[in-house]
Amino acid sequence: MSTNTMNIVAVTTSLSEDSTTLKLTNRILGQAASAGESVGIDVTTDVINVRGLATALTDMTLTGFRSEALEQAFVTITAADAIVTVAPVYKAAPVGLHTLFWQLIDEKALSRKPVLVASTGGTVRHSLAGEAVLRPMLSYLKGIVVPTTVFAATDDWGTVEGGRALTARIRQAGEELVSLTATIIGAGNDDLAEVADPESHAGAGASATRGTSSANRGIVDEFDPANVTPFAQLLEG
Repeated sequence: MSTNTMNIVAVTTSLSEDSTTLKLTNRILGQAASAGESVGIDVTTDVINVRGLATALTDMTLTGFRSEALEQAFVTITAADAIVTVAPVYKAAPVGLHTLFWQLIDEKALSRKPVLVASTGGTVRHSLAGEAVLRPMLSYLKGIVVPTTVFAATDDWGTVEGGRALTARIRQAGEELVSLTATIIGAGNDDLAEVADPESHAGAGASATRGTSSANRGIVDEFDPANVTPFAQLLEG
């Protein structure tokens, strides 16, 4: 994909049509689009509401079969450049329907994708739920979670001070998401694969030249197999 375009998909579990979770999702996507526009990137967005997949998720849990709608949701995520995940928090944990979605997706669906974690709750006591539950889960799925998470408590919507603080968090996280995504897109998948796979042709070439350059400088390369003392010989000594 061109570095001038970027597709961000939000996975949100909005339990009502006018929930604060959906409101937060839309604000984050709007901020990400603005951040992209400021650096000449056209950001397109999609929203997957997990509420509409509740029955399909339950069926897959019990039978192992995916519905067409659930399969399409997983395909949409795989094709995205970046992900925003937003969940309401109940009793110190993201709602189970939201975590179930991520538990059932393919293990490497988020591979090399930047992810922004956000959540909503009644009080700031729940502000670390995203960090404690979603960050490790999404990292397990090979996602690259941006440093700043966004939590919106009830007071963040009803007070001037809370609103300003929430806006600042959304702006910071949105900029991090767009910046990291643009960097990854610009690097290209081939470059990333070479970094991740040291046995690739680039890695192999570097290994081949390392011993030569070290020899030219009169330095012993301890990683050269010819310079490694066999274990049996060490025992004899």
